[in-house]
Amino acid sequence: MRWRLASLVLLLFASVTASAKTPALVVDDPRAFGYFLGDTIVRRVKLRLGPDQKLESGVLPRPGPVNYWLELGSIKHDEAAEGSDTVHTLELTYQTFYTPLDPRRLEIPGFTLKLQGGGEISVPAFGFITSPIRQLFAASSQSTGSAVDLQADAPAPRLPTGAERTALLIFLLVALGALIGLAWHRAWWPFHARPSRPFTDTARYLRVNASRLDDANGYRTALLKLHRAFDVAAGRRVLAEDVPVFLAEHPQFQPQGPKIERLFHASRRAFFANDVDEARDTMPLSALLKLGADLGVCERRAA
Repeated sequence: MRWRLASLVLLLFASVTASAKTPALVVDDPRAFGYFLGDTIVRRVKLRLGPDQKLESGVLPRPGPVNYWLELGSIKHDEAAEGSDTVHTLELTYQTFYTPLDPRRLEIPGFTLKLQGGGEISVPAFGFITSPIRQLFAASSQSTGSAVDLQADAPAPRLPTGAERTALLIFLLVALGALIGLAWHRAWWPFHARPSRPFTDTARYLRVNASRLDDANGYRTALLKLHRAFDVAAGRRVLAEDVPVFLAEHPQFQPQGPKIERLFHASRRAFFANDVDEARDTMPLSALLKLGADLGVCERRAA
């Protein structure tokens, strides 16, 4: 009788010891229905191992395609100690790309976890029901001559454009001011009736045609252009003797008085004495160009 009692105690102890060393697997699966194309399915696996058991982390499922309609998007592995045991938690996120024509049961394949030194733990497969996103054909009671009625387009949202409108108005005003300034400078309508600028026009002509005024005839042409500018500004012919009167009537040109008198002296040598060389010595072409530009500046300042 004592021998039988001792054998029973040893058997119970061995059973408890063996059960303590057996890995404990708990699988937490989501609902098994109500999935559509593109939905994600999260499975959580908890594995408890004893102190002398280790999990082979290198053989865990890897993210990627499982088959033609299922993909393992991510896997998270957490490890925590609970007493002398180790608890491994796996979170696997699957995504289904199956397009069913009617509600259909599909299955996520199971997988095997391996332990160091031998031993395997099988994680069972998971079955679920997937459905079409919408029915293929409308019911006869809903039929209006079309297989599927389309919903009306959603109205486009109104975006705030106050800042952009204000900036646009500012740019338009700046552009309009620039256009008005250009029209006034170029004497476009309605500024075409403004007083003429004979010296400015002559200075522009001399500057543009300077390369063609280098010979004797060109030098005489430059002198004539300046003389005609004086005539237009005075409203009559201006001779050398009229220079003091011209300067008195147009005081804006008085700073250029000595150069103007030298101009008329050079003009007398070029036209009446037929001595262009001496006229050039008195006032070369570069000086004529400079005088025309200075007279144009005085003319614009007085406008």
